[in-house]
Amino acid sequence: MKKYPKRGSFQDVKLNAEAVGFQIKESYKKARTNIAYSIVKKGCKMVSVTSSSKSEGKTITAVNIAIALAQQVDTRVLIIDCDLRRPRIQSVLEIPVDKGITNYLNFECEASDIVYTSKLDNLDAICCGTIPPNPSELLSSDNMKELIKELSKQYDYIIFDTPPIGVVIDALPIIKQTDGVVVIVRDNVTDIRDYKKTIDILKRSEANIIGVIFNDVEPVGKRKYGGGYKYGYYGEYGY
Repeated sequence: MKKYPKRGSFQDVKLNAEAVGFQIKESYKKARTNIAYSIVKKGCKMVSVTSSSKSEGKTITAVNIAIALAQQVDTRVLIIDCDLRRPRIQSVLEIPVDKGITNYLNFECEASDIVYTSKLDNLDAICCGTIPPNPSELLSSDNMKELIKELSKQYDYIIFDTPPIGVVIDALPIIKQTDGVVVIVRDNVTDIRDYKKTIDILKRSEANIIGVIFNDVEPVGKRKYGGGYKYGYYGEYGY
């Protein structure tokens, strides 16, 4: 006699997991659209991604935004790891790195030596390199400004994965150079006081806050199967 899967079986869980995965992909596509329409300009659009503290999903979100952008036809995307204290782009994208941005900023190599092609079409990456003792000085240097200027001529989008602005302000000069910043908030992890502090720092620095991404939000009716995220405009909802 043929046995059919019972309710709550592995097959049911797998199907629901696939459904949640689809929802997450669609959410990133919506974020991609919102980012594109939030920055109205010709040429390269530069977006920084930050958070209030560690473990809020900042790097994973930045990478997925970059991937979603790179999936568009004829769209060249570069992601740069500016979190020089806790770099993760290299491990997330599984890139074997010899030299990174810190090596370039210390005049140890050329810009062409630090741009790596990822396994994904249209997506390149610049990783950290040697972890430096002076990340703030490197990120605010004239050499960094010139690098950004030159790279902006080669790409349609540049995504900057910056350190949590609520912990250190290393990347504030980078954020101010970009066209907009997206703040990552993780459900049941981010402290509201830290979040308000982050927004206050960005506003006082006159950074252009274009959105807030709520990461790891459990969809209604799907709570036992995993999380997703949703995207909201900073100004529209008054966060």
